[in-house]
Amino acid sequence: MIPSSTRELLNIADSKYAVVVAVAKRARTLSEKYKEDENYRLSTMVTRALDEVVSGKVLIEPSKEDGSREV
Repeated sequence: MIPSSTRELLNIADSKYAVVVAVAKRARTLSEKYKEDENYRLSTMVTRALDEVVSGKVLIEPSKEDGSREV
């Protein structure tokens, strides 16, 4: 049985891979922005990025014809 949170993620994009790439890119952006913050933790940035993807604040564009994706 697939956990409900995983089902939510599969509704966001065509594949789990696309979701992982989108979350990683967003986490990197957040990490660079908040790196100097006293309370900086990478795990917090990944969690925040995942929350943004699930809530729709970060959109994953559909695949292009050549198979590449844009975030």
